[in-house]
Formats: sequence, structure tokens, C-alpha cells
Amino acid sequence: MVKGNSKSIYGNEIGIILGVNKDKNIKDLYLEKLKKGLDRNENLKEKHEELYWTNTLKEILSKEFTIRSRKKVRKELKTIIDEEYDFMHCSVDRRIVGENSILLCSIYSGINSSEEINENTLLECQHNMRVTKADKCYVACLINDRRFYFKEICRDEDIISKIVKEEKAFFYNHILKEISPE
Repeated sequence: MVKGNSKSIYGNEIGIILGVNKDKNIKDLYLEKLKKGLDRNENLKEKHEELYWTNTLKEILSKEFTIRSRKKVRKELKTIIDEEYDFMHCSVDRRIVGENSILLCSIYSGINSSEEINENTLLECQHNMRVTKADKCYVACLINDRRFYFKEICRDEDIISKIVKEEKAFFYNHILKEISPE
């Protein structure tokens, strides 16, 4: 499920923009942002059900992260907007108490058990660190419904620069001008 609207780009959308997301392409994202071809009442009950389980599982993952890492977390119940680019948004799952760090909770299904964190998630972490000005992002994930794993991701300014460049191009050249990407 992609968060957001035509006025914003969230971290979970950068993988789509860069073409590393296997589930959605940039043209789908463009149409979603402009709400073209979407039924307004498109299965709202199903979307509410998905949101319920996503939030429930994130709560469980954040608790497990606290137990295994011995780091305290707190909920961040707001959308954060980048100071320089107001189209860059972030919804943080949790903040790490006593650190300039954030926590991202993810659920991976149908992946090779040797995989740990996919490229989409790594990009999302970098986007979110840019927007929140965090130094680190921890990722707590449940892999194939049976294995918990967490990892620390450090801020990478080179990746962040690429993310900003690509998000600006997508937003200004496609979303604002309403010109579909190829």
C-alpha cells in the first residue's frame, strides 16, 4: 500500500521511482498520484483491513525490536515534511529514545530466507533519514511470517543526493506538469 497523494512523495515510493520495486512501476505511481483510472470507492473495506493488520504487525515488530535491541522507542504520530522540498514526506514508525535515529517496521513475504533487507527498504530508510534529519535508521522485519530480524542502516549522503534528484525530477517533470513518465 502506497501512502500519500499528488502533493507528496513518501519513502516507500522511491523504489518505484528508481525502478527497483517489483510490484509497481513509475507509470502506476504517476496514475495513482493523479488519481487517474482509480475508483474512489475502490474496496474501502479491504483497504481498512490492510491498514489494521499493517498497524497491528508494526506494533508487534516495534515491541520485539525493543526487547532484542534493548533500545526504547516512541511512536511518532505525525507526517514529517522535508524543510527544503515540501513534497518529500515521511511517516516514521518509531523514534529511538536517546538517539537521532528512527525505526522502520517491515513485513516481507515470499522471499528467499537468506535475503534480509531489500533495496526498496534501504532506499526508504535513506529517504526517511533525509526528511527526519536522522543519523541512523533501524529496520525491524518479519520475514516470511516466521523470522524476526533487525538491522542498523547508516545515513549515506551519496544515496540521499540521488534520491532527492530523482524525486525532484519525478515531482516537477511529471506530477506537476501532468506528463506521464515513459
